[in-house]
Amino acid sequence: MKTLHYFILLLLLITPVLNAQETDGEILMTIHDREVTVDEFERIYNKNNSNTALEQQTVEEYLDLFINFKLKVIEAEELGMDTLESFSREFNGYRKQLAKPYLSDQEEVDMLVKEAFERAQKELHGSHVLIRMNEFAGPEDTVIAYTKAMEVRQRILSGEDFSTVAKAYSDDPSAKNNGGDLGWFTVFRMVYPFETGIYNTPTGEVSIPIRTRFGYHVIKVMEERPARGEVQVAHIMVMVPESMTEEEKVSAEEKINQYYDSIQSGKDFAEMAKKYSEDRGSAGSGGTLPWFGTGRMVAPFEEASFGLASIGDYAEPVQTSFGWHIIKLIGQKNYDDFEANKADLQAQVTKSDRNTYSKTAMIERIKTKNNFSELKGNLAAFYSVVDSSVFDRTWDPAKAANLDETLFTIGVHEVSQAEFASYIASHQGGTKMSTEVFVDIKYDEFVEEQVLQYEENQLPEKFPEFKYLVQEYHDGILLFDLTDKLVWSKAVEDSAGLEAFYGEHKSDYHWEKRMDATVITCKDEEVAQFALEQLSKGKRKKMSIETVQSQAWTEFSDSSCMVLENRKFETGDNSLADQMDWSKDTYSNTQAEDDKVVFIINNKVLKPSVKDLDECRGLVTADYQNYLEKQWIETLRAKYPVKVNEDLLSKIK
Repeated sequence: MKTLHYFILLLLLITPVLNAQETDGEILMTIHDREVTVDEFERIYNKNNSNTALEQQTVEEYLDLFINFKLKVIEAEELGMDTLESFSREFNGYRKQLAKPYLSDQEEVDMLVKEAFERAQKELHGSHVLIRMNEFAGPEDTVIAYTKAMEVRQRILSGEDFSTVAKAYSDDPSAKNNGGDLGWFTVFRMVYPFETGIYNTPTGEVSIPIRTRFGYHVIKVMEERPARGEVQVAHIMVMVPESMTEEEKVSAEEKINQYYDSIQSGKDFAEMAKKYSEDRGSAGSGGTLPWFGTGRMVAPFEEASFGLASIGDYAEPVQTSFGWHIIKLIGQKNYDDFEANKADLQAQVTKSDRNTYSKTAMIERIKTKNNFSELKGNLAAFYSVVDSSVFDRTWDPAKAANLDETLFTIGVHEVSQAEFASYIASHQGGTKMSTEVFVDIKYDEFVEEQVLQYEENQLPEKFPEFKYLVQEYHDGILLFDLTDKLVWSKAVEDSAGLEAFYGEHKSDYHWEKRMDATVITCKDEEVAQFALEQLSKGKRKKMSIETVQSQAWTEFSDSSCMVLENRKFETGDNSLADQMDWSKDTYSNTQAEDDKVVFIINNKVLKPSVKDLDECRGLVTADYQNYLEKQWIETLRAKYPVKVNEDLLSKIK
């Protein structure tokens, strides 16, 4: 068990430091061969003794904790624990997480959030023609698809009916039936490039081909309207599958009308849904469905839901492709207040595909700021050395052994062909495509990774608070690993040492006077009264409580109606026991507890005694851990000299 001081120190040492200013500072102390400046000590001391700290300490009190902490970290480093693969993996994982807030373009995110809010103010009714193209298509296939999309657009602009053209040329299978009509939708309903294309196309006009991962889209905005926001409804459903006979369909309609009549006559909607709705996914919650906006539900259901004016209103039965529904309005909300919806919109932006665009913008900013330059001619060499084996994960990077020219530079850092070859070797596989396209895709990924890594490497110089935080995680992990090995786990695993420690300190672990008691739990007052009556009668015959229990089981035909538990109580352990006169062989008053009735019987009183190890193992283990830590610190203080400038220390407040 870790000590309280240790927990506090660990917790506070991994708390972010904000607005810290880095200065050279004077040397306050030397521990082994490590120097600690006044600035470093003051920064950590003031943070740990802020108004929110769990325990306030003087500088002198904190100095001892600080030195102990540093000694343990130095010992871990001297033992080479910071070079272990397990440490590097854990530390680098934390470092990546800590860097994330610094590696985001908040300005771009804010722009996307504002854009999403503006788009959320209206809904569009659109149609499209899709010319499907593989996401990883090469230049030739891309040109073919784009040319075909432009031909489709020209047909429509020349006066051909959009629906007719969509049925003839669209690769969207639904177009054969709906003529490319996508219905009504709003923000976040389509992939971001498509959404951007349609929101940037005026009503009644046809867009230039818009590329998404599905291919090229020719889009027409049919009409627009003010956004309707979102609603939450509950429904009662009677399913009408296509396999139903006409007679069964008539019966289903009669059934939904009966439910509707019952609701109109005052029956509770939620109870009706629980009992009769055939949508078992929502029936248990009274028919309640998740919030939804335009384009989320089939059109008849959606129109009926948005057609309800007030909370609590319900619509006449409406038929959809799934069956019949009675719909009740539970809630309404609009996206017309930016500040009120900003957090929700940002969450949706962050998890949607548009987040890629903010990341791209940030990468471009880093490139520009650090004079990124490419020698794309040196990429061409990979087109001949990377072959189709890469898709089977068998490509041998030795094929690129002679490639060691520079691919690009960022700042003063040059990235070579050899580094890219290693990247390809560790990122083989995936969808088969042209090897040239594969190389181009992997190159873009590699550039992105290298640019972000370059920026991450600059963070300690740009942001002192990041440098401090990373160092604290570094030290905290080392501290935890070594303390676990030498103190926490050792105390648990070293059974011989624990027993020896207990033997030397067993007088510290003792019981006060205790009552050996039987706790009787009866399922209700009737059983409790029966048990008490039998106990009262049985005193003269010295009837055991087990006999009374057996009688109760027979009387009430229930082997769970009366439960016995033997317990030992010290004063303060149990309110019923505390109310009793321990000098008498008696039982307590009854007490209601979770719909049951409880009372206890005093079997005998036990004198004070030393606890067995098994009775206090947790306490002994905690004390043994404290003992091991104290011994360890004494060893470290003898091993590593500590020199403190007392004059400088006295000036710290």
